[in-house]
Amino acid sequence: MNAPEILIPTTTGGIFGGGIYAGRFGIGDKLYGLVVAPAAIGELVKTKWGGLKKVAGADSYNDGDANTQAMAAAGSVLGKWARGLLIEGFGDWYIPSRLESLILFGDLGKADVFARDWYWTSTQYDAEWAWSQLFDDGDQDSHHKDCQLRARAVRRFPIQ
Repeated sequence: MNAPEILIPTTTGGIFGGGIYAGRFGIGDKLYGLVVAPAAIGELVKTKWGGLKKVAGADSYNDGDANTQAMAAAGSVLGKWARGLLIEGFGDWYIPSRLESLILFGDLGKADVFARDWYWTSTQYDAEWAWSQLFDDGDQDSHHKDCQLRARAVRRFPIQ
C-alpha cells in the first residue's frame, strides 16, 4: 500500500506540517521544506542560549537539527525544550541555524509571523557567544549566551 502523496505548498505563509510553511533550503545534495512552529506553542519570549562552554557539534551554519541535538545532549535547557515539543503530532522541532533563520526572515520576516526582535539561532559563535537573527531588518549578530532573547522552534521535512 502506497502512502498518500503530500502536496507541498508552493508559496510561504500557509498552514502546513504543524506550523507555517517557510520555504525550501538545501543541505548538501538534499532539499528540505521548512516549517516554523506557531508562536503560542513554539516560541519562548525570554530565554538564554545556555551554558558558557563550547558545545561540540553546535557550529553548523545550515543544520539547526544537528546543532539542537548537540545542545540538548550537552544539557541546554533551550535545546531540550525544542526537542521536547510535540505540535500536531510532530516531535522533530529544533532551533534554526543561521541559514534557516535567514530563510525565515526572507520569506516570513515581513508577514507578522515573528516579533520585530532578536531570536536565537542554534549556531554558536564560540564558548560564550551564539548567533542571533533580528526580525526587523534581517541583521545577524552574536549575543552572549546569557542574554535573554526570543527563540522559535522549526522543523524540516525532506523534499524528493
